Amino acid sequence: MPTIRRHALRRYAAIGLLACAASWAPIASAQSQPPQVVIDSTGFDFYSAYPVSDSQWRGPAFTTGTVPTRITEITLGLANTDPATTALLRLFQLDGSTELPTGAALASATLPIVVPNDGANLNANTYTAAQLGSIPNTTLLAGTKYALMVSSPSGGYIGLSDNDGPSNAYTFAGGFSTSAAGYVQTLDAGSTWTQNDQVTPAIKLTVVPVDDPIVVPPTAPTPVPTLGAVGALSLVSVMGWLGLRRTRKSAG
Repeated sequence: MPTIRRHALRRYAAIGLLACAASWAPIASAQSQPPQVVIDSTGFDFYSAYPVSDSQWRGPAFTTGTVPTRITEITLGLANTDPATTALLRLFQLDGSTELPTGAALASATLPIVVPNDGANLNANTYTAAQLGSIPNTTLLAGTKYALMVSSPSGGYIGLSDNDGPSNAYTFAGGFSTSAAGYVQTLDAGSTWTQNDQVTPAIKLTVVPVDDPIVVPPTAPTPVPTLGAVGALSLVSVMGWLGLRRTRKSAG
């Protein structure tokens, strides 16, 4: 009889421990990851620039990695002659075949040029998420081609700094890669687009992975998994007592 009683208690204790573990296990968790620089072409001696205006838009093109991301910081080499002249930065998705923009811009930001590039050296301007308008709120899909286009809405002179050749001289990370020879431009405000395969614009792009959504089960959990530690111990006690009663009744 003692052997039968111990087996019953062990069985019901195991049930209680499983219930307790289930009540503590999270349904899902989204782990935040640090930002990563995925494109960088700021390590050269920059002494050239293409002008941008209200109709001439230019900028770097790239292909994203294997996970969705969002932009958290952008560094650009920009020059102007009037400190009041601001740049407009637009994010475009590119066609997978032509590698040129299709449709309207996905997001945009107005950028002040605090430190103009002097031509011989890169005096880069870095813009954080708080300065990038709607761009940080736009998810970059995995394995998709995009371009960041710089223009001057007022028509005042702005130069987008480059390395004066060669093209596509980027350092990539995080699975990012090139697209459209690394440089896209339009001379007529987006009516027609071409690739520039002569130079590499100065940019440093920082992104952060987009966390997977937490998946919530469609139905409520059963009462047993939701028991707390005290409830689980109570269940063990009750079930053990019932098992002891059954054992004694059988023995009788």
